[in-house]
Amino acid sequence: MDSTSKRELLVSKIDNGIVIDHIPAGKAFQVLRLLKVEPDAQAFIAQNVDSKTMGRKDLIKVEGTYLTSRQIDLIAFLAPDATLNIIQDWDVKEKRKIQLPKQVEGIFRCPNPLCPTNAQYTPSRTIFKVEKGERIEETKLNCTYCGSVTYYGPILDQLTRDGIAVEGSGLVSQEKIERVLLDALVKGGALRFQPTPKEPFTLKSGRKSPYFVNLGALTDGESLGKLKWAFASYIALQMEKGEIPDFDYVFGPSYKGISLAALTCEGLRELYGMKKRFMYDRKEEKGYGDMTADKVIVGAGYYKPGQRILVVDDTITTGATKIDTFEKLHLLEDHKVVGLVIAVDRQEKMGDADHIEAKTPSENIEEELGIKVFSIQNIKTIYSLIKDGLDPEMKRLWLEYYNKYGAVKLE
Repeated sequence: MDSTSKRELLVSKIDNGIVIDHIPAGKAFQVLRLLKVEPDAQAFIAQNVDSKTMGRKDLIKVEGTYLTSRQIDLIAFLAPDATLNIIQDWDVKEKRKIQLPKQVEGIFRCPNPLCPTNAQYTPSRTIFKVEKGERIEETKLNCTYCGSVTYYGPILDQLTRDGIAVEGSGLVSQEKIERVLLDALVKGGALRFQPTPKEPFTLKSGRKSPYFVNLGALTDGESLGKLKWAFASYIALQMEKGEIPDFDYVFGPSYKGISLAALTCEGLRELYGMKKRFMYDRKEEKGYGDMTADKVIVGAGYYKPGQRILVVDDTITTGATKIDTFEKLHLLEDHKVVGLVIAVDRQEKMGDADHIEAKTPSENIEEELGIKVFSIQNIKTIYSLIKDGLDPEMKRLWLEYYNKYGAVKLE
């Protein structure tokens, strides 16, 4: 088998995943470190593979569905001729050459100790203009704050020795997004269990639930950072997979959806370079000031007919409040809702404490309104992870609740 056939075999024998090709020989492990692949990911490294153009090269294959963030172009500092192949259903969905970015934000440190970005109490975000040389070794970074120059040696040191500590760089998997969100819910106290068997939570529907999801409890910086990362990464991943089309606005229903919409916009910009605006609704109409622009929907002053909206919210139980949200959006002329993204799907059937309908809220929204519902986490997954920590009585309450109201069976 010739070298071309071997290369095609390495790339083609993958269902879904990422292939980084044309890596200089001996650099594969450094590139893999930049990718930040999960420890349990199935990764394959081929070193010193024959190459017509390079003589010898390395190659990396990572199986699974991953999001490639805008920071993946940092690989070009190590492998200027590298190519990225995104494999989906055994075919190459996308193939592109990895290129040096024109600008790098928040990654490298400025070498000037007097630079404002190095001030002890000023967490300024570094911005460097990339000056590409004829050879990669001649590449420089120019600090936009103080003008200091970082040469290739220190650039390489920070990439290979220090590593990159920016969340969102490299590859992001669905499993990692789910894990980060669940970690925020549990540690931040947003996922609460009834304190005793006789003290269930009463939901808006009147149902007596053994647990309650309240993203409003996440008020500390660490939890909010995880929320921002999880929502932005999940949405970017669904967009890359073609599940969520491009959009102009993120809409957050008041009150809990407001902060989610703001965090999502910030995360999409910071992590993935997407510039979006956000809107939210008022519980009561505004009766003063500029009432034409945002009497009911704050942020509508920038809205243009025909623009697309993505709705984000914390959870979905019966779906009644979501229907109200979509009704309010009819105040916007000629709009289209491209989807609803929620943190946790409780996976219950519609109705109240006494009346149980056949459909789930997600099914009803999709069938009646044509709006697809996406959930980062769902209660079946969460229960499978926490059930071993529940005592027999609490476990019984969970199972009884879902035997009665659930769209899924807990085991």
